Amino acid sequence: MKLSKKFAFYIKCLCLCFILLITCNSFAVQVNGLGELNQIFDRVEKVIDKDPSAALAILAPLSEELSQYTLEQRIRYYKIQADIYIELSEFQLGKLSSAKGLELSKQLSSPSILIADLSYEHGFALESLGDIDGAIEHYLNGLEVAESLNDKKFIAYGFSNLGAIYYITKRYERSLIMLNDALTIANKLDDEELKGFITGELGNLYAYINKEDKAMGFYRRSYNHYKAAGKSLDALDSLTQIGTNYLYNKHYEEAIRIYKEIINSSDKQVNNLGLFTVYSGLAWAYQKKADSDPESARQYMLIAGQHVAESEHHEIQIEYAIDKAYLLDSMELYEEALESLMVAEKLFDNKKQTYTTIPELNLHKLRSNIYFSQKKFKKAYQEQSEYLARYNKMRENENILAIEDIRLKYESEHADLEKQLLEHKHFLKTVELRDASLEAKDQQVYLIVSAIVALIFAWFLAKLVRGQRQLLKATRTDGLTGVANRRRLMQLGERYFSRAVVQKQDFSILVMDIDNFKKINDLLGHRIGDTTLRELAGVSHQIMRKTDLFGRFGGVEFIVLLPGTNEAQALDIAERLRVIIYQHKWNLAGLDGITVSIGVAALEIAKHKEFEGLIKSADVKLYNAKHSGKNRVCA
Repeated sequence: MKLSKKFAFYIKCLCLCFILLITCNSFAVQVNGLGELNQIFDRVEKVIDKDPSAALAILAPLSEELSQYTLEQRIRYYKIQADIYIELSEFQLGKLSSAKGLELSKQLSSPSILIADLSYEHGFALESLGDIDGAIEHYLNGLEVAESLNDKKFIAYGFSNLGAIYYITKRYERSLIMLNDALTIANKLDDEELKGFITGELGNLYAYINKEDKAMGFYRRSYNHYKAAGKSLDALDSLTQIGTNYLYNKHYEEAIRIYKEIINSSDKQVNNLGLFTVYSGLAWAYQKKADSDPESARQYMLIAGQHVAESEHHEIQIEYAIDKAYLLDSMELYEEALESLMVAEKLFDNKKQTYTTIPELNLHKLRSNIYFSQKKFKKAYQEQSEYLARYNKMRENENILAIEDIRLKYESEHADLEKQLLEHKHFLKTVELRDASLEAKDQQVYLIVSAIVALIFAWFLAKLVRGQRQLLKATRTDGLTGVANRRRLMQLGERYFSRAVVQKQDFSILVMDIDNFKKINDLLGHRIGDTTLRELAGVSHQIMRKTDLFGRFGGVEFIVLLPGTNEAQALDIAERLRVIIYQHKWNLAGLDGITVSIGVAALEIAKHKEFEGLIKSADVKLYNAKHSGKNRVCA
């Protein structure tokens, strides 16, 4: 009996060992399989740049076993799939794939940078399909994730995406701030692909504001960065922009040479969007050059149309219809040109945008010219009137401040240069200290030198960090008062405004001006005036909440940003601010004290289309406060 029990026990042990062996083997196979899957993903991501269609063919069979992958791998699968579709200009499919990835990402136990990547992909797909508001929402969501993970690279991509949206919607100053901030990060990371992306967007920005020389400079930099990163498809996109720049500057033969070089580089490497730009550019170059060739121009425009038909990019469909109409008009084919303009008008109606664009202006201007050529003067007059009305409205909404643009660019480039100099000094000192360590002859000397090296290195590192912080602070704070400066107020104000609009949150601002400040300067001098400004900034800053931002907008005007604050709450804060300044004991010989007038404005989405509009509303209220007796708050 005992032997049989013992035997049974051994049999059970053997069975358990056998089961455990099978389980371990199965687990090892699974782990190995997952490792191979990640290798396939890596391979696909490398192929995307050279041949997106081939990358899609490699990825497609993996969908059959998608349920067996880990959650992270399924999310990565949809991210790569979205990337491929977008490279192929199949934006609806890219939108669906990125949406699936984002839905899966909700199951993650902690934030992942994949969420930011997918949000950017989804935003770009929406932007390409004409949904600007949806694109902004997803760009902001991706940026929030990147900032929460402190991923500098994806923060820079987020700034760039928003910068592109801003120049498309004519908010050029805001675009310049975003793109310069992104470029500062890219230079610090020394990421060639990232620098290529951002300099390309800067080229587009300067092209939008008709600064073609600067645009060309940035396009060339973008091309060189992409070549250095081994991103051949992106480099071809930059080359396309260079060709288009030549075209706009009437260097038609150079444009033709560049465009044909792109075509000869292999059509399979260029997506429909890129090929449309190339062939439509060729059409215009052949039509406009000295020995004009209208027939070749028309043939190239028809080829461009084939690529538009295969593209889902909303803006490109509009651009093609208007470009084709212009070409037909130059060939005096007026009825065909009007038909093409009708197609463009329907596309504009489908877009339902709230602002006027350059293509819309071109549509009405060209239609007016065609009617005039046909001697249909009444229709020509109506179209010209529509053109002028839209043009005037667009000019009213624009906020292109040339001096401010130059100042912002100088500040950004100066801060960037200072950082590079500090990093260069740090590198040289590190090399010198390393050489000193290698020359040590014995262990004791080596240890002493190592200790000295560590101390000096720590000192230089501390100095570098302190210097960088000082530089960052200098670009964000007012030199006189130490509070946020105009640039920082505009930068964060734009961000708070966009977030409030997208997330339907409250957002208010205060605009405050010191009453009769000129009397202080006249009676007591500018030194006392400066001291008073510093003291007022300190007094005001004390009552601000952690979420508020108090800053000097210029002169004796200050602005307070109040995210998550409605009008009633903003009025309460403004009144407390007015009272504390009025009751403060000011050391001003011969003068009673200081009072301020404050204008309050709360975000109204139907009324305020941009942050500058909210500032203007608060300015109006400030004006009312001044003319109602001063030392008061108006909303």
